[in-house]
Amino acid sequence: MQKALFVGCYPNKIDPYLRSFFCELIHAIADMGIDCTVVAPVSITHYRNKISLIDKHEFDITDKGSRIEVFHPRYISYSSKNIGPFKTGYLSEKAFQRAALSCVKNIDKKFDFVYGHFFLTGGLAAIRIGNKLGVPSFVAFGECDYESQIRDDYGELKHCDIKGITGIISVSTKNKQVLDSLGLFEDVPIIIAPNSVDLAKFKKMDKTSCRRRLNIPTEKFVVGFVGGFIERKGDKRLLEAVNQLEGTYVAFAGRGEDEPSGDRVVFCQAMEHDQVPVLLNSVDVFVLPTLAEGSCNAIVEAMACGLPIISSDLPFNDDVLDNENSIRINPMSVDEIRDAISTLKDENKREIMGEKALLTAQNLSIERRAARILKFIQQCG
Repeated sequence: MQKALFVGCYPNKIDPYLRSFFCELIHAIADMGIDCTVVAPVSITHYRNKISLIDKHEFDITDKGSRIEVFHPRYISYSSKNIGPFKTGYLSEKAFQRAALSCVKNIDKKFDFVYGHFFLTGGLAAIRIGNKLGVPSFVAFGECDYESQIRDDYGELKHCDIKGITGIISVSTKNKQVLDSLGLFEDVPIIIAPNSVDLAKFKKMDKTSCRRRLNIPTEKFVVGFVGGFIERKGDKRLLEAVNQLEGTYVAFAGRGEDEPSGDRVVFCQAMEHDQVPVLLNSVDVFVLPTLAEGSCNAIVEAMACGLPIISSDLPFNDDVLDNENSIRINPMSVDEIRDAISTLKDENKREIMGEKALLTAQNLSIERRAARILKFIQQCG
C-alpha cells in the first residue's frame, strides 16, 4: 500500500470545516486504498486558550470507513503585518514549516510522496519535508491571488524555496499562467485540476422541502449566493442588482462583518458546509460576481445541484464555465448582473442551463479529481 503524507491546514475540533476541500480530497484518496497521514500544525497564538481542545494526535474516518492519521503539532504564529520592508508573515510561515518538519521526524512511516495544500502553510513545508525524506513533493497552487496571498504576505518565491519540488497541481489555467510568468517553474511538471465536488452530498433535492427547512417562501423567485460578505465576492453588488428587479429575492449563505440586508433578503446566515446543499436546492439561480478566485468550489457545488450560474467573465472561471451552463458577466457591473438575472427568470432557459451545469459537475467529482491527481503523482514520482 502506498503511503502519502499531506501537509496543510486541516479540520480540528475547534474548526471542523477548516479547509474542507483539502479534507475531501484526502478522504477520496484514502478511499482509493492509499495510507494517508496528515500533518496540520495549529497556531498557539491563534487558538490561545482553546488550543488544549485540539488533539495532538487523532484519527479521521471517511464516510466509507477509511482511517486517516492526523497530527496537530503546535507553533507560534506572528500574524501577517508589514513593518517597513519586513513581513511578519514570513516568520509565521517559517514557524509552520519547523513545526511540520519536527513532527514528521517522529512519525514511524516511510512515505512514498508528500503533498502540500497551498504554497504557504502547506506547500513550502512539503517541499522541505520531501527533501529531508528523499521522496517526491507536490504542491497544490490554489491561491486566488499570488500577489496578495504569497508575495505580500511572505515575499517573492525564490529558487531556494522550491528547490526539489517534483510537481504542481494548479486549480486553473489562470493559476498555471501565473506560475509560468514567474520563471521559477520551467522544468516542473504542472497539471491543471479544477476544484471538484462530492456528488454524494451536493445533488438535486426537492426545492419545496428545502425551502421549508430554511423558511424561504415557496412561491418567490430567489437567487442564491454562497461566500464571504466581502468586496471581492460581490454580495453587495448582487443585492443592488436584485433590488432593481421586481419580484426577485436573494438568499445568502456566508460570514462577514457587514451582512447584506433588506426587504429582498429572504435568508442570510452562516451555514456549515454540509448544510449548504439545502440552501442551493432552495434557490432558482446561483450568482457569484467574484473578482478573484483560484478555482471556485461554490460554483461547482451549485452546478452539482442543477443550478444555472451567473458569474465573472474573468479567466479563473474559464475551466468550468461556458455559454451553455452560465452567463458570464463583468463582476463590477451591477447592470450586467441585473440583466443576467432577468434573463434567467425565464423558467425554460433556467432548466436548459441548469441541466448543462449538472452535466458539467458530473465530470468534476472529487473521486475523478483524486484519481487524476494520484495518476499525475505516480507518473512524476
